[in-house]
Amino acid sequence: MPRRTKDSEQELARISSVIAGLALTGTISLKSAANHLEVSPRTLQRRLNRFGINFWALVEQSRFRIAGALLRETDLQVREIAASLGYGTPSTFGRAFTKWAGRSPNAYRKAHTDGALRSGTMARNGQQRHVTERNLRR
Repeated sequence: MPRRTKDSEQELARISSVIAGLALTGTISLKSAANHLEVSPRTLQRRLNRFGINFWALVEQSRFRIAGALLRETDLQVREIAASLGYGTPSTFGRAFTKWAGRSPNAYRKAHTDGALRSGTMARNGQQRHVTERNLRR
């Protein structure tokens, strides 16, 4: 793992913030993120590589965090959340969310409404794990 400094942590936080903002617009690409950060796509890719992070894994993490927050903290319908994150159909979003969380968006909302789950977990292959930067590695 690359050594982190305060400046590098702030840089990663800024990149993550831009990606989360773009994820909410529904339109995200390496080029659009680079444009918002006022760097070239190649420079953004190099910076992420320096952190050992894959751009699309960071996008996926942002989408999961946003979707989880919207499911826990709002009454938005799943189709509205799917549209806000750029998914063409609620079923596409549902499949992606089930991959991330190990349960459907509606089941996740119900479990969190009932207080049964901790936030910040992702599921892969049926196993829950915490979403950490280590999980973003290639």
